Amino acid sequence: MQLNAAVVINEFCYNPDGNDLGFEWIELYNNGSVNEQLQDAKILSGGASFTLQYTLPAFMLRPGRFLLIGGTNVPNSQFTYNFTFQNGGTETDGIHFESADGSYTDTVLYDSPNTNLLPDDSGNPGISFAPTTGAGCSLARITDGFDTNDCAVDFAFEWDETPGTANHARCDYAIGEVQLSYETGIADITVWLKNNSLFSPAVNAIFTITQMQQLYYAEIPPLAPQDSVSVQAIFACTEAPLYLELQLEDDNLVSNNSLVVSPVGGLTTGVMFSEFLADPESGNQEWIELSSFDCIPCKEGVSIMDASGNSTNFTWSGGVGLFVVCRDKAALLARYPDCPATSIIEASSWTYLNNDGDSLVLLSAGVVMDSIAYTGAEIVKGISRERYSPEDSWLLFWRNCTAETGGTPGQDNSKPPPIELPDLGSIRLDGSPCKAIAGESISIAYLLPAMANRISCKVFDLRGSKIRILADNTLCSDRGIFTW
Repeated sequence: MQLNAAVVINEFCYNPDGNDLGFEWIELYNNGSVNEQLQDAKILSGGASFTLQYTLPAFMLRPGRFLLIGGTNVPNSQFTYNFTFQNGGTETDGIHFESADGSYTDTVLYDSPNTNLLPDDSGNPGISFAPTTGAGCSLARITDGFDTNDCAVDFAFEWDETPGTANHARCDYAIGEVQLSYETGIADITVWLKNNSLFSPAVNAIFTITQMQQLYYAEIPPLAPQDSVSVQAIFACTEAPLYLELQLEDDNLVSNNSLVVSPVGGLTTGVMFSEFLADPESGNQEWIELSSFDCIPCKEGVSIMDASGNSTNFTWSGGVGLFVVCRDKAALLARYPDCPATSIIEASSWTYLNNDGDSLVLLSAGVVMDSIAYTGAEIVKGISRERYSPEDSWLLFWRNCTAETGGTPGQDNSKPPPIELPDLGSIRLDGSPCKAIAGESISIAYLLPAMANRISCKVFDLRGSKIRILADNTLCSDRGIFTW
């Protein structure tokens, strides 16, 4: 099979809102330079194995053009067919395009593990997978025709579907190394901003530094692929946390676009996210913990908004300490009896936290007080995500709670057991191989030269199937441990 197919699967929706029948669709794109006759080309899907779904009629697809094939309820489809794509959720599923003469294919595999050994374009069981999507979202190439034959790189889930039209160009910008000095109310900060993508965006990015109000603003011209730029700013501020945010239209990975840093000294003012539970175990509920260093009451209209614009609303008069926002105070106390009852705030409305990734913005009367983003790879059922600061560091990071209760709402965040660190620049693996069914575990400790790092750590079985993601380009400090 040729791996450089001219016609590629550009975007598709396998899990529409509500009833799937008649609402699923697939978009093909001619990524080549010549016309492609699609008559007798095939679209297959799997499941347990790839089976034929649709054989294309005569159609000439010109270079740089799209072909939309959708169900009876999909508007503007050139061809109508009621697909029955698999929805993922427990194992790898996929969609496979094959040219009429079988000379080339294009395959997209999504979700894991690849229990049924579905093959990719090489003919071997796939080991790279696009993410699963929520209902009403599509999977789309990060820009039209972008094809490295790595599904995890090429595809992203798309909230704003574009069937039959151009995909959003999803570059990945990231905040990198930060250097900060602080003396007598003046901060001197240098921040490195990087384009992690293999292509350049068409628009400027916006970089801001905020501390209850905006202290710095800059427009960043488009960066070349893999290029970076440093931004330096000197401004007056207090010892409260500084919120660094990098905004780029259609950024593919928002979890590396924000960072909280604290000038030396104690935290004296401000409100921030401290801990949250996105995927509770049966009988538990979602909750969000706020850490407040401000004696001044909050303004009216406090809310937490997610990436879709839905809001969790609550009334809070402010204060100093930890506060937990939830739907049911009595149920939270029953699950976490050590949580102070006075710290719990019942929300008047609640928007659920997405288990496959989301962003949260804390607003007071329309003013942004804090924001965070997380990916599905960071979420573990029944375990909260918590903020922490490594010893002798002013950087703030996120990690999974290490407490036996799985979360510490209303209390200080957990303290992991002491880590026996490896040599500088090394990792140490303990407990391999292990009997997972007996409760044994594998731990991977690391000690790195830089204070802040982006780390990926994935577990594969002997067949090459990915079975667990412990970190996925996750922002981490210079030392730590992953456990599986």
